[in-house]
Amino acid sequence: MCCIAISIPRFRERHAYITRHLHTVWGADFEILGIDGSVAGRDASPESDLSAGQVGCALSHLAAYESMIDRKLPWALIVEDDAVLPSDIHDILVRVEATLRRGDVVLLYNRPQHRAAFSTVNADPIGDYRLCLPMNMAGLGTTAAYVITRQAAEGILKVNRPVVAAADNWEYFFDRQAIARARVMSPNPVSIKPFESTVFTSGSRVGGFLKSNRLFQPLLAARRRFLTARMAGQTVFVDEVSPYSTMSP
Repeated sequence: MCCIAISIPRFRERHAYITRHLHTVWGADFEILGIDGSVAGRDASPESDLSAGQVGCALSHLAAYESMIDRKLPWALIVEDDAVLPSDIHDILVRVEATLRRGDVVLLYNRPQHRAAFSTVNADPIGDYRLCLPMNMAGLGTTAAYVITRQAAEGILKVNRPVVAAADNWEYFFDRQAIARARVMSPNPVSIKPFESTVFTSGSRVGGFLKSNRLFQPLLAARRRFLTARMAGQTVFVDEVSPYSTMSP
């Protein structure tokens, strides 16, 4: 098993956290890499309207895919530097691996921006969890922690270089046949720490001041926890067959 973490040393608190966390929960076999979007804007397509942070994030995930392909890995766990893995992550992944098909992606943490439905019909049981297909691909919302097969990694590399889509635009990748199937594990076994986002930069001097001032950090962290909890309530499960259930080999 291999874990690849996305983190940029410039964001020292996040980088230090994920390094410690993976040593504790995962073990020694992990890799940390990241591409700073502030110096990588030239790698984005002229058609892209992504922020520099989004471009850097996408390039970092592409670099992770290249690493797993170079190492001839059939699949890998990709995590971002705010992920909190459960203590039984290895046991969970052994069970997930048994369900994988070519071109699969499995999100271990999902946070849809809008109300999103997932099918419970024929969901694969994984201990206390289940793997559910979305009713709409737009319901897949993050790249905080996910399992990806080599075929899916190869597909995304083909359609997102130069970078056009954000790393978490699974709908874009599915529509272009870069991935064959995407599922969500419910309930999410992975949670996230309430760090400030590194993908978007503040649009005002006031916002930048608040983010840089340590006195306001607890308030900002509480706000992020509130927003995360609110987004978690956007997920619903339905006893209906997913339109994607017959699209996978």
